[in-house]
Amino acid sequence: MKLKTISVLCIALVLVFASIASAQVKAGSDEDKAFRKIAAEKSPDAQIPMLLDFEKQFPQSKALSEVYAMLVDIYMMKQDNAKIIEYGEKAIKADQKNVSALVAVSRAYAMAGKNLEVAVSYAQKAVDNVEKMKSESAPSNYSESEWKQLIKDNEDAAKGQLSYAKAVKQ
Repeated sequence: MKLKTISVLCIALVLVFASIASAQVKAGSDEDKAFRKIAAEKSPDAQIPMLLDFEKQFPQSKALSEVYAMLVDIYMMKQDNAKIIEYGEKAIKADQKNVSALVAVSRAYAMAGKNLEVAVSYAQKAVDNVEKMKSESAPSNYSESEWKQLIKDNEDAAKGQLSYAKAVKQ
């Protein structure tokens, strides 16, 4: 039951990232068409090569942080820590404010018992980024209540991960 819930949440996040990324590319462009095709694909296993192809075809895309975040979510479902770290680091490099990627990479490092300083640092950055989100108004694709819920969910995840990473480090 827990795995099913996590899988459903990850798929929902993939759809959220797809809508965000779609808004960052020029409508009707090849980039937009490729991203829409990825978003329409229901199978995470089929999305992986499509996402990797998108990265190769559009290396300067403003949507790359979302592409990497989608890959992180897929690999979280697969419980593949090495891939979570690989694409999570890329997502963080593309967007330092990406709370989900910071939490995911921190968790992967902590679970592996390696790079524990980085795990704590990333979790702290996630907490700090959530604090900044609290002072921002809701983006146009969120209602006020959805934005507040997103902040709360991110805050819970970031603070929980910070506690976990600190505990593992000691």
